[in-house]
Amino acid sequence: MKNIKQKRYGLLKTERLTGKNNIANLYAKGRKRLETPLMATYVKTANKGEVRVLFSVPKRYFRKAVDRNRYKRLLRESYRLNKETVTTAITDKDFGLDIALTATSNQKPTFRRIETVMIAILKGIIYEEDN
Repeated sequence: MKNIKQKRYGLLKTERLTGKNNIANLYAKGRKRLETPLMATYVKTANKGEVRVLFSVPKRYFRKAVDRNRYKRLLRESYRLNKETVTTAITDKDFGLDIALTATSNQKPTFRRIETVMIAILKGIIYEEDN
């Protein structure tokens, strides 16, 4: 058996949403939750207790790659710090979640604003899936 080292910071490979079919399914069948400057698209999956996430910053809002990457890093860090709200609520459920977090504004937000919105979105997703 291999000794698997877990990354201390960042997202594990299993926590990232990848694959053309998975992403297409998410956008085709997913429910949306909008809290400016973010929109979350999410769908239940058969992966029991697993939460996978995708971050997107469209070019139409930020033309420069530097600005898009900065925004994406803010999204990732905010999610990483608050992912326990979703993962603990999903662990004992018989479904998993795929979530896409997309920027919906061309304003450069602060980390505090993104984190506040991220918490509201994650709690809203949990509330909707519990009811």
